[in-house]
Amino acid sequence: MEAQTGIEWGDMVIVSSVVIGAATFLLRKYLFGSKAAQEMTIAQRAAFVEAQKIGAEKPKQHDPERDIVEKMRKASKNVVILYGSQTGTAEDFATRLAKDIQSQAVRPLVLDPELYDWQYLTRLRSDELVIFVLATAGEGEPTDNMEAWYKALVSDSESPDDSDVPEFCQSEDNPPLDEDMPLQGISYAMFGLGNNTYEQFNHHARVVDRRLLALGADRIGERGEGDDDIDIEEDFARWKDATLPLIRQHLGMSTPPESGDESAPEPSWKVVEMDADQAWAKGELFSGAVTTYDSRHPFAAPVTAAAELTPAADRHLLHVEVDLAGSGMRHESGDHIGVYPTNADEEVDLLLAALGLLDKADAPIAVQATDPYAPQQQLFPVEATTYRAAFRHYLEITAPVPRAQIKSLVLPFARSEAASAFLRPLAEDKDVHAAIVAAGCMSLARLINAVREAEQKAGAFADGEEPFVLPVHAAIELCPRLQARLYSISSSGKVHPERPTITAVVLQYDAKTDQAVQAKMGARRCGVATNYLLGVLRYLRGDRIIDLEASDAKVNRLRAGHLLSQSEKPQTAADASSVSATRDAKDYVLQSLTLQPSPASGSDKRALTMPVFIRKSTFRLPVDNATPIIMVGPGTGLAPMRAFVQERAQAARVNPGQPMGTTLLFFGARTESCDYMYREELENLFEDIQQAAAESQIITAFSRDQPQKIYVQHRLKENAELIYRTLLCGQEKLNGASRAHIYVCGDAKNMAKDVSRALAALIAEREDVSEDIASKWVSDMRKLSRYQEDVWS
Repeated sequence: MEAQTGIEWGDMVIVSSVVIGAATFLLRKYLFGSKAAQEMTIAQRAAFVEAQKIGAEKPKQHDPERDIVEKMRKASKNVVILYGSQTGTAEDFATRLAKDIQSQAVRPLVLDPELYDWQYLTRLRSDELVIFVLATAGEGEPTDNMEAWYKALVSDSESPDDSDVPEFCQSEDNPPLDEDMPLQGISYAMFGLGNNTYEQFNHHARVVDRRLLALGADRIGERGEGDDDIDIEEDFARWKDATLPLIRQHLGMSTPPESGDESAPEPSWKVVEMDADQAWAKGELFSGAVTTYDSRHPFAAPVTAAAELTPAADRHLLHVEVDLAGSGMRHESGDHIGVYPTNADEEVDLLLAALGLLDKADAPIAVQATDPYAPQQQLFPVEATTYRAAFRHYLEITAPVPRAQIKSLVLPFARSEAASAFLRPLAEDKDVHAAIVAAGCMSLARLINAVREAEQKAGAFADGEEPFVLPVHAAIELCPRLQARLYSISSSGKVHPERPTITAVVLQYDAKTDQAVQAKMGARRCGVATNYLLGVLRYLRGDRIIDLEASDAKVNRLRAGHLLSQSEKPQTAADASSVSATRDAKDYVLQSLTLQPSPASGSDKRALTMPVFIRKSTFRLPVDNATPIIMVGPGTGLAPMRAFVQERAQAARVNPGQPMGTTLLFFGARTESCDYMYREELENLFEDIQQAAAESQIITAFSRDQPQKIYVQHRLKENAELIYRTLLCGQEKLNGASRAHIYVCGDAKNMAKDVSRALAALIAEREDVSEDIASKWVSDMRKLSRYQEDVWS
């Protein structure tokens, strides 16, 4: 009996030790501190209670820096707006929304979810609110900064509604969380940003919305869905008009502010003009040392090559290559490269002149938050810059001014009847705004000039009325941050591991406008990034450069760099609205760009770097080279396909005895003689591939080489037998999703949909099934990542 008791006691000691050890490991983040834990997940709290029973120490308090509710309450706010943003639009909408709902009862705080932990969402009280403004990235994917939150809410990406219940934190101040619906009592609102040309339209917002509801949260109003293909600004405005009254009611504000109130809003930013000797940045995108380069910390990559791919064409099609050596960044075929451009000097000077800042354009300034609790205390990544550098490097200054912002940030500063009469229809009538501002691509500078022109025509100053003046702080709020532009990399990471290339068409067009045509650019509008790349090409090939380095140290500090220009001298105030810009033989405006040479360039005035980063993609070749692939890439949609072809050709050369699947490339352009980019290279690469896969080939469609237009989708139909044989992968029948892989890159609105329909039609005909069944098989290929798209609208 004594022996048995001894064994039982020994078992108890062993079990107790195991429990204490397990609890200590699970709670190692919390156990070694002097303060008790207030926030733990349900599972951690249960383990902690068991550990307490056998003498474990209490865990320490959570990290308040990762707690959105802690951050909100510390700032005396009652609404937190979380944005999921890939290109900056959702972030801009979130910031504007905060300004629109700001009142005595509604005190919003805008936060980046990447910097905070999702577990603390359950700490919100019933008199507090979270608003999600979520863009959809890629093919229905969450944005990078929402990835952790999305994965927590959606553990089953294939069937989101079957996802597990996340382990939220249990606050000692709140009742115990329901195991199945832990978000009971939490209120939220939701607006999604998407484009209906994509199959997974607004997928990110829709899935997060469903998961929040399933977990017990209460949505205020309807989920808003913005469509960038039609009019995302109007979608946002409609959602705000319907939802903001409900938000105010939820937070105890019985009556909304008077809609007719046109008083100037409280500024979110203040501009502090600094001492003339203050050191400032000339466009640096981050401060301090960096060990890992990413979208927040881009790498200054030397430009190693730039060329015109189709010199005989009537438009500029560019090939640009950069060197990533020393960055630690690597790219795979299918990835994207992000490029931070700069605004053209003509646009910068036009805005400086409109704001009356030309005389002090190079004075050092700091732009600081007016709210001491704002999460971002300075607008730019550097402490000090100048007006010129801010508009050149950091702010988006060429986009049309949204209707809602004309109403909230421009109209309140109208001092004359003529200014109000001109601005009010633009602010209140969406059709007038569409016809004048949107169609005319009326940037902030052009809008200011148009208001003044209206005042002059009306003789507004005869009665002593003051002219229209827009404060600098309002202009800064009206211009969102200048975002990086993403390009599909057109070279293989295996063949050229440190030399990604960009293939891009330069965008220029004439806007439909009669307003502000006196500007140097006239009605011509230029894409910011592609014209920056055109400037890089012109710079490297030896176009006119004005060396802005001067013997005067102060002037040198303010204007250091090289001005790429067709002018004989740097811009002056008169240039902002006088002599027309120079045009080249293709009728492209040649903009002036101030570029910073590479620090290591030495005496080489032509050395140049571009700020870049690599964004990973799911657009991938199959792991097994024996898998057949069908690529459809008209125009610059050829970019990732070129990378795939380079990779397969190398595999065929290096491993000639290894099996390789048929490789088909459908390429389309306007004319064969002028627009067939990379022709010689592609033909040579396919010769290598054909040694391993004889049916591999390029099939082209040149739309303007015959009276009737022929596009890639027509070539799919003409080559239906070859495509079907490729899809079979050696089988007699498909009877479902093909094992081959299909890749489509280019226009989402028409081409991608036409290609999908053409493939479904040819499958239906040869399998003797309905097009609905064939379409389902194509859809199944998408789910299996065998049908991938890299498309844009």
